[in-house]
Amino acid sequence: MSDVRLIATDLDGTLLDPSGRIAEAEAEAVRAASQAGIVVVVATGRPLRWLDVLAPIADADPLVVACNGAVVYDLHADTVVRSHTLDVPLIGALAHDLRGALPGLLFALEEGRRFSTEDAWAYHLPDASRSLAQEESVTRRGAWACVLAEAGDVVKFLALHPDADPDDLLAAATDVLGGRAEVTHSVTAGRRALLEMSAPGISKAATIAELAAERGITPAQVAAFGDMPNDLAMLEYAGMPYVMANGHPALLERFAVIGSNAEGGVGAQIRRLLG
Repeated sequence: MSDVRLIATDLDGTLLDPSGRIAEAEAEAVRAASQAGIVVVVATGRPLRWLDVLAPIADADPLVVACNGAVVYDLHADTVVRSHTLDVPLIGALAHDLRGALPGLLFALEEGRRFSTEDAWAYHLPDASRSLAQEESVTRRGAWACVLAEAGDVVKFLALHPDADPDDLLAAATDVLGGRAEVTHSVTAGRRALLEMSAPGISKAATIAELAAERGITPAQVAAFGDMPNDLAMLEYAGMPYVMANGHPALLERFAVIGSNAEGGVGAQIRRLLG
């Protein structure tokens, strides 16, 4: 068996198949890794309310890093272990600067289990784990000033542009933010550009590094799987980084490529790592 002590995997486009589920072969591989003593970490941009898809691997007792590293969640206890929030006045300043430089943006906030948006926001990512009715039940809408005034503990600040190219919008927003927040995206070209912003220094990689260090695990002993720009730092951190064949072109150029999520690429590579 290779010297892997921690496996970190993204969900959408990675561990989840195109229908938005964890296939049984993938679940079996994850459970086998856990039984071999390997720490399993699910690292996703998803909020807590979209984690029902983890049921097939619950027996592997995975550590769950949600909202791009802002939240560590105990799946069995259904509790947040730690969180890194964004300061609300900072969000207001970022929104002001982004809208001034990039007209047409709409904003939303992830607040644990609540989703708060501007009235004009009409963006959802349908998948097999949830319904539009379920999403509407936790969504609060209003004028942006009201959304900010009533904000609670914000773990992710979202900005949507209906027409921009995701990579171009990310590059422009990075310049505007100037390091005041972490910004990334997890969509492909041709889809509405959605920026995801976290507190400074917070990413999947940073939180996984914390969890690994607490367990005496070095980066060289970490295998990571991802497909989109919000996985980039995690893949750079891991000593064994793998990108899905269906991944973003910028990642395909840099890391070892495995089978797509439709082909069960994560499970197949885990089985190789287990020998």
